[in-house]
Amino acid sequence: MHETAPFRLDIAVSETHSRDDQLTDAVNRLIPVALEHRHGILVTQQDTANYTLEVHPSVPCGTIHEKIRSEP
Repeated sequence: MHETAPFRLDIAVSETHSRDDQLTDAVNRLIPVALEHRHGILVTQQDTANYTLEVHPSVPCGTIHEKIRSEP
């Protein structure tokens, strides 16, 4: 897990069986910040092994939105 900013975490999943645990851990780390700022959490799948999680103002407080990054 790589922390790029107080409100964003980048996750590189090396083993697919641990993906859900790694994502849950990252979400749990961001929940206090999201609640403090009254935002939700956006989880973006960058590719098959990389995810970005961020506290995002477009996501309603108390919710988590997921998206898959579309290629340009």
